[in-house]
Amino acid sequence: MPKKKTERTLEMWAADLLMEAHAIAPCHEHGYMRLRHSHHAVDYAMSLAEHRKFSGKNKKERKAAVERVLDGLGDECPACT
Repeated sequence: MPKKKTERTLEMWAADLLMEAHAIAPCHEHGYMRLRHSHHAVDYAMSLAEHRKFSGKNKKERKAAVERVLDGLGDECPACT
């Protein structure tokens, strides 16, 4: 049986940057990502997005992906509420 190819999306890459910068964190009980409300961490994640390459995407597209991930998250776990 052939292996299923897993392609890393730009949003997954952006979420990884946000986690590395400590701008988001998983709920310890359910695993949903939540905002940590650290402006310094978000600024750091944006800086990482500016300087780290991703599959032919330009700086503007990489920063926009970080914004999309942030816009899709809240400060509470949806399963906890």
